[in-house]
Amino acid sequence: MPETAWTGSLHQTFRLVGAQSRTLVPFLSSDGLTQAQVLARLPYDAARAVRRGGGTGTPDPKRYRDGKQVYQTVGLMYEDQQGVVRVTELGKATLRWSSLINPKNASILGRHAAYALAACQLRNPTGAGRKYADGIEVFPFQFIWRAMLALDGRINSDELNRAMFKVRNEQELAECILRIRAARSSGNVEELGPEVITGTGKNDRIIPWMSLASFGWTLFPDKRAGEQGDYYTLIPSTYDIIREAANIHSRHKNFSSTEAYIEHVSRAASLPKDLR
Repeated sequence: MPETAWTGSLHQTFRLVGAQSRTLVPFLSSDGLTQAQVLARLPYDAARAVRRGGGTGTPDPKRYRDGKQVYQTVGLMYEDQQGVVRVTELGKATLRWSSLINPKNASILGRHAAYALAACQLRNPTGAGRKYADGIEVFPFQFIWRAMLALDGRINSDELNRAMFKVRNEQELAECILRIRAARSSGNVEELGPEVITGTGKNDRIIPWMSLASFGWTLFPDKRAGEQGDYYTLIPSTYDIIREAANIHSRHKNFSSTEAYIEHVSRAASLPKDLR
């Protein structure tokens, strides 16, 4: 059955600023490698690894699949039809910045990342994107930013899970913002309706969405590291960047392949040519 609500299928977060995701550099330095070769480079805990023949254990292939989904979702890499990893220009730029980035200079890469994120579609040709129903026309990260901009620069997990993750198009985004505003006024989150992502560990499946919407916490910080309690909150240094990217109006497109879609997202970053 095709999905009509945003799924909680992301199992890893993306962190570029601060304690970086341990899989970031291995993936983004793997252009031209196969899945098996990338998997062999990924960090893992041997004690928890898949056991085969009484040996010391090997990395679970799920580590590759989960990491690929995260970095592919924001246009950093994809796997071609021959099963070879291709790192996009945005992925290569992110790799170059991985050893340099900090909260003071994050907005330099963040501006280009925001342009790319604005082009990301919920329904797309990737494995996760193919699960959505044909009528879904959502630019997820841009929609999250628009909601935050309209709601005092902030949003929390309940508002995401009970309202945002049900949005299927631009008209429903406007309705979602009004419902969140009303629920805040009344102080009754139940007015937003039932949760989309439920069960134990639901927050672990909500956080990845925001780690991607912030491009690894370069555009706004993880709420767990801030002073805003339960809210993800926009910050002054990148507020104008997000407002600009949120106002980009793109037509929802159907792409012929994963490669065509991911390269489209990467090109949207409008990166300057690398002249090195």
